[in-house]
Amino acid sequence: MRLIQITERAPAPDTGRVPLGLAGMLALAHLALLVTALVPTAWGFLAAAVVLTALEVVLPRRAPFVVWASGRVGLGAPWRGLVRGVAVLALLLRSDVPREWYVPAFAGLITLVALRAAGGGLAELLRQRRKMPVLSRGLPLGSPRIPRALPVILGRDAEETLGWPDLLFVGGAALAVAVGSPDSLTVGAAAAVVLVLAGVATLACAVVAMRRVSRPRLRAAIDRALADLAPEMAVHFGSGPDTLYQLEAWVETLERLDVPTLLILRDRETLRLLGPTTVPVLFVEPGTVLMEQPLPHLRVALYVSHAVNNLHLLRRRGVRHVFVGHGDSDKGVTTNPFLKAYDEVWVAGPAARERFEEAGIGVDPARVVEIGRPQLDQVAGRDDVVRASRTGGEGRLTVLFAPTWEGYGDEPHQTSVGAGARELLERLLAEPDVRVLYRPHPLLGSRDPAVARAHREIVAALGGAQVPRPVSPARMSGPNRDELDVVSAPVRTSRIEEVTAQAAWAGEQLAIPPGQAGHLVVPGPHFSLYACFAAADILLADVSSVITDFLASGRPYGVTNPAGLTDADFAARYPSSRGGYLVDPDSDGLVRLLAAGRGQADPAAAERAVLRAQLLGPPEPPALERMRKAVAGSVSYLP
Repeated sequence: MRLIQITERAPAPDTGRVPLGLAGMLALAHLALLVTALVPTAWGFLAAAVVLTALEVVLPRRAPFVVWASGRVGLGAPWRGLVRGVAVLALLLRSDVPREWYVPAFAGLITLVALRAAGGGLAELLRQRRKMPVLSRGLPLGSPRIPRALPVILGRDAEETLGWPDLLFVGGAALAVAVGSPDSLTVGAAAAVVLVLAGVATLACAVVAMRRVSRPRLRAAIDRALADLAPEMAVHFGSGPDTLYQLEAWVETLERLDVPTLLILRDRETLRLLGPTTVPVLFVEPGTVLMEQPLPHLRVALYVSHAVNNLHLLRRRGVRHVFVGHGDSDKGVTTNPFLKAYDEVWVAGPAARERFEEAGIGVDPARVVEIGRPQLDQVAGRDDVVRASRTGGEGRLTVLFAPTWEGYGDEPHQTSVGAGARELLERLLAEPDVRVLYRPHPLLGSRDPAVARAHREIVAALGGAQVPRPVSPARMSGPNRDELDVVSAPVRTSRIEEVTAQAAWAGEQLAIPPGQAGHLVVPGPHFSLYACFAAADILLADVSSVITDFLASGRPYGVTNPAGLTDADFAARYPSSRGGYLVDPDSDGLVRLLAAGRGQADPAAAERAVLRAQLLGPPEPPALERMRKAVAGSVSYLP
C-alpha cells in the first residue's frame, strides 16, 4: 500500500497584543482556579471557572496560533481539562466535604477525560479521512455523495469545544461547596457528561458517514470527470494563498478562451480561497501523484510564477510548457534565469523581449511570444462604468498611491514605503484638492518590520477609512468548511459575471463622499486594481507591473525613486518610467505630476503613447485574440 503524506498548514504566527494577552489571561485563570481551590474559596473558584470557559470559547477565534502552539508543547485542551478536573478534587479535599461527594466528582472526572480522549481521536480520524490527496472543483462527479463537513466547533476546534461543558462540572462543584449540598455537583457532572457525549456521538456519525468516500473511489470519480472534460490546456499554480492574486489575475481571461482548460492547484487553502469560476479545478498535493495523473489530451501548460513544484508538471512530455507570469515590469525578478526551463515565454510587448536580451539570461528570442495583456482589454469598459458612478467629486483630483512590496530577494529600494513614502503622502495631503486612494501590494511589510510600521503610519495618516471587502455572490450562502466541501459545491457564477457585478459595486465604494476628504485605504488583493485605475486621475507607484497596466488608461503617472538615482540612471534602469514623472520626496516631480493630472501641462504624454506600444503591444488585434492564437498554436503542437 502506498503511503501518502498529508501536510497541515499551521496558523499564521501572531504575536500581537490581543493573542498574547489572551494567552496570558488563560494561564492566569488556570492559576487562579488552582489557588482558589487550595485556599479554598468556592465563589472565587466559580468566578475563575467562568472566566476560563469564556477564554476557551474566544481563544480559537481570536488567537488560533496560540491554540495550535499550546497543543504542540503539551498544553492542549485535553490537558487543560484535566487540570480543571484536578482543581475540583482539590477544592473538595480542602473544603472537608463528606466522603460520598467524591463519588460523582471522580465519576464525572474520569468519564469526561475518557470521552474527551475519544472525541479527540475521532476528530483527528475525521480530519484525516477528509484530507484527500486529489480533489476537484467544478467537475461533475456523480457519485460518491460527499457528506458535508461538521461545523468548525466540532471540526477544527473539536478538542476545545469538548472542554466547554467543564463549566457545568466545575461550577457545580463550586456551588455545592458554597451551599453545602452535593446536588449541584451531581447535576453539573451529569450535564457535562451528556453534552460531551453528544459531541462525541456526532463525531462518530461523521466518521461512519465518510466510509463511503474512500480515496480510491473519489480518485476514480475525478479521473472519469477529467476524461470527459479532456482538457487541452492547464494552468499550474504551485504557491499558497499569500500569492493567490498571481493566479486570480488570469482567471477571467481563461474563461474567455475557447479551449477546454483546467486549473491545477497544489495547496489546500488555495483551493478553498480561489474565487468563483467556471474553469474546472484539480487539486493534487503530492508531486508523485501529479506526475502520474492521466491527462492524455493535455497539449499546453501555463505557469504564472516560478514555484518550486512547477517541476512536477514540467517533467511531462508531449506538452508545451509556457511561462506567462502575473505582470510585466522592470523588476529584476522578471529576468529570472529559470525562464530557460520553459518551452516558450509569453510576454505583453516587445519591451519584455528586449529586457531578456539585455539581461543575457539565455532565453532564445524565437521562444518569446508577444500576446499583450488580455486582462486590460476590459479596462476601458470598466473605466466608463466606474467613472459614471462617481458623484460629489467637487473638482477633486484622485491620486492612486500603489507601492510595491520588499520582494523575495535582497535587492534594496524595491518599495518606497519606509523610504520617503510618508513625506510624499504628507505633500499630497497638503494639497486641498487632492484625494488619495492607498492600495499597497498584498505582501507589503511581510519581510521588513520597518516597512510594516511605515505602512501602519500611512494608514493612520489617511484616517484609517478602508473600503470593505467585496462580497462574492458565489459565497453569500456561506463559506465551505473544508476543502472536501469544495468538491461537491455547485458552480454558482462565473468570474466574468462576478467581475461585472463588482465593477458597479466598486464605483459606489470609491465615489467621493460630498463634503468629505474621501481618502481611502483599499485592501488588496480582494479589491480589484482595475477598479482603482478607473477611479483615479493619476497614479503614483513604485517600479512594478502596476505602471505597465496603468499605461492602458493613458493617464499620467509618477514613479517613486527610493534609491535616489539620477534621472538619467533611473530611466536607463527602468524604461517603464520614461512615460511618467520621476518623484523624489524633495523634487518637483510630484508638482509636475499633479499639474498633468489637473490638465495644465503634460509633457510626458507623447512618451506614454510610445511606451504603451512597447510594453503592451499594438492595440489591434486585441490582446485576447492574440492569446487565443497563441493557445491554438500550442494546442496543435505535436512533439
